Amino acid sequence: MPRLDHRADRAIGRIESARWLDAPSYLAETLLSRPAQLLGRPARPLADALHGTSWGHPVHPMLVTIPIGTWTFALALDLLGALGLIRRRAAERSARQALATGLAAAGLAATAGLADWQHTNGADRRVGAAHALINGSSVALNGLSLALRRRNRLGAGRVASVVAWGFMAAGGYLGGHLVYRRRIGTDHADRVPAPETWTPVAHLADLEEGRPRRAEFWDEATRKPVAVALVRAGGAVHALGARCAHKGGPLDEGWVLDGTLVCPWHGSRFDWRTGRPASGPATCPQPRYAVRVRGDTVEIRHHARPGEVPLSSPQPEPPPSGTSPNAGPRADDLLTQHHALIRNLFQRIEALPREDPERRDRLRVLATELDIHEHIEDRVFYPAVQPVSPDVVVAHSEHRQMTDLLAATLKLNTASPAFDRHLRALRDAVDHHAGSEESAMFRHAQRLGEDRLRSLGARMAAMMERERDSRWLAMKVRWLEGS
Repeated sequence: MPRLDHRADRAIGRIESARWLDAPSYLAETLLSRPAQLLGRPARPLADALHGTSWGHPVHPMLVTIPIGTWTFALALDLLGALGLIRRRAAERSARQALATGLAAAGLAATAGLADWQHTNGADRRVGAAHALINGSSVALNGLSLALRRRNRLGAGRVASVVAWGFMAAGGYLGGHLVYRRRIGTDHADRVPAPETWTPVAHLADLEEGRPRRAEFWDEATRKPVAVALVRAGGAVHALGARCAHKGGPLDEGWVLDGTLVCPWHGSRFDWRTGRPASGPATCPQPRYAVRVRGDTVEIRHHARPGEVPLSSPQPEPPPSGTSPNAGPRADDLLTQHHALIRNLFQRIEALPREDPERRDRLRVLATELDIHEHIEDRVFYPAVQPVSPDVVVAHSEHRQMTDLLAATLKLNTASPAFDRHLRALRDAVDHHAGSEESAMFRHAQRLGEDRLRSLGARMAAMMERERDSRWLAMKVRWLEGS
């Protein structure tokens, strides 16, 4: 029997390919856009309010929570009243109020949704049209339910509410598909914490006043070029991410209007000084870069957004009192050596015959060393390196992946083929993590200075010894084994 998500995917696929929806949907867009075109400039603040431009997020998803909540509440009151768990008269009165509130909010939510839908095309527009039709059916049925209840036809009103809730759930599923699969309303801009240092991207002589120009820099983390839109205006040069946050349109192919850079796809306007949308449908600000001109060369550097910790080049910190700055290994060297020890443990386990009981003993040693490695990095190394490396966030996520794989591997019979598959996957995860650290994060760590790295290495070496003597760690491994 096909899974529910498979059947849903097939159904949505039919909607996405239903070209017969195009003609009526474009006619609807024309009818919706005419009032704003006739009204002119005063219509733009209203459109921006419906998009949520000043909020920084689309408002339609926030507004729909009101009818969803009130109509679900009405359905629950109907059920409790029918079961006699609450007084029927009070339940029915509250249900009517909930239905009326939901209907009022649904009108506002639908208006905001239509404002966003006008700027979709193709499969997105078809799914959006189906989403609107299904939700419109839910609104009509809830309105019918309210009318029936006011005529004291309670039973029929409750049936209409149940059917309406089913339509609402189906419409909500399509809404989720639009956001999480089709990425409507999500951020499409290229947001990378790069370049970390001043990077040349263009010649000043090549920039024409008031005309955007495309430039690129290489992002080592994503292994791809990142496009930037440069704008020369009033003697200064400004740089925004070239991929529009709304739907990925090429801002470098847009145009300048009233101090803003206009996206050629959907008309979003971005203030090139701040990156913020001056008008929608975009709601997210564009990535913005610091710019300097040296001679004829235009250089850019990553500009940290609010909430983002900017990378820095801190001054080396003195080692703790009573320690020699040259005592013990450097932190990056210590971790590299520990990577080698862990890789060797994998090789030793894989070299043993499947039925050898020593496999389990060596697996426990491997689990202990992996736990120690995660502990010293999370507690000591990552907090120190985070100001100078963008890779710490990803490294934390990789730790979670390795921990999950290790827990699954410990529970398996070491003589089984499943154990070999999981061990190989765990080894690949560790190799990826260690290789990433050695090729990038440890290079970034050099900015901390020799004394700081040796001080961290001394702390980490002492912590490793304490952890190896800990009875709690052995208990944790046994607990993960399930024995």
